[in-house]
Amino acid sequence: MQATEHIFVYGLLMFPEIVEAITGQRYQMLDAVLAYHQRRGLSQSPLDAPVPVLTEAPGRAQQGKLLLDVGPDAIKALDFFEEIDSGHYVKKAVRVQAAGQWYSAFCYAIGPTLTPYISGDWQPELVSEAQKAHFIQQVIPQMLQALAATKP
Repeated sequence: MQATEHIFVYGLLMFPEIVEAITGQRYQMLDAVLAYHQRRGLSQSPLDAPVPVLTEAPGRAQQGKLLLDVGPDAIKALDFFEEIDSGHYVKKAVRVQAAGQWYSAFCYAIGPTLTPYISGDWQPELVSEAQKAHFIQQVIPQMLQALAATKP
């Protein structure tokens, strides 16, 4: 059996339909809290959609979801979606609290490319059904095609 990991998500990946479009799977998701972090929004985003980022924030705690037991192929797809190679996001090991216990996980925190664009807040309720559909029908299929092209 392949090793799996848990992933703390706080933005678009909190929507099961987005995760399923990227990975082809549905995962068990627990409500979770990550201490000393805060979700922010971007102004003048270099990307063409509303984008949340996770920053370190002493004294704050970010609510999100914990995806349980994500396998290596799905992690590769999520890494590609989060553009960790471009510096938009960095993969970071964290400890989160969910369902009354602590979990080791990783999250996608803001990377150096997006740091100059931090501004304001981002709320999942502000993502419209049309924006989700755009990701599922256009952005994610293009991303998966690009990912497939990188495989030897």
